[in-house]
Amino acid sequence: MLPAKLKDAGMIRVASNVEYPPFEYYDTDNTTIIGLDKDLAEAIGQKLGVKLEFENMSFDAIIPALAAKRYDMAMSAMTDTDERRNKVDFVDYFTSGGGFLVKKGNPKNVHSLADICGVTAAIDKGTTEIEDAKKASEDCVKAGKAELNAKVLPGTSKIVLALQSGRADVAMIDTSAGAYISQQHKGAFEVPGTSYAPRPYGLVLPKDSDELTKVLQATVQALIDEGTYGKILAKWGQEVGAIKQATINDGK
Repeated sequence: MLPAKLKDAGMIRVASNVEYPPFEYYDTDNTTIIGLDKDLAEAIGQKLGVKLEFENMSFDAIIPALAAKRYDMAMSAMTDTDERRNKVDFVDYFTSGGGFLVKKGNPKNVHSLADICGVTAAIDKGTTEIEDAKKASEDCVKAGKAELNAKVLPGTSKIVLALQSGRADVAMIDTSAGAYISQQHKGAFEVPGTSYAPRPYGLVLPKDSDELTKVLQATVQALIDEGTYGKILAKWGQEVGAIKQATINDGK
């Protein structure tokens, strides 16, 4: 089922922003890429008899790079949205959603979008949380409350640093990543409440890659059915995001 050019090359070129634990990030040697997406990529590669080769880039550069045919696909915990589907296709493989990361004790008492009026929020550049913040801020103003002060920063490490230093009161981040960051920082942070907008993550492909898209859907489904998928999620503490059916372009 794999397109001949990829089979002959023995490799699928994968674009990724390698700064989003637990999905993709650098190990302590600052060279080796590890994470849930990397493990899933290796399992996909084993099924297809090819190697999925990751290359790091900024998150907001991924879709343009796919459109320019510099890569065959992307794996970067990217949310499947209407806007993005105008430019790329998705094979949905996980469910997460917008949420918050706050300092331990939740000093600003943030549990939902209605609670962020007047606070300063750090947000990763190019993510869906930017639009969420904009709409929430508009709702705050309509309700006669102070608007949200959004700080858009390049990379997850920058928004965590902003939270640590007090330059931000809250980080707007997917619940799965927030929970992992909280765990890694040993009690310095917490994730209050549940996701305010559950959404699927997808493998990302150029619009004219129907053959590869269908192959990847079938491969992910096979990994789900045989249990490999579940084991990978359990390894990274992300069982909450498990799906039963791999779908194409199933986001909202």
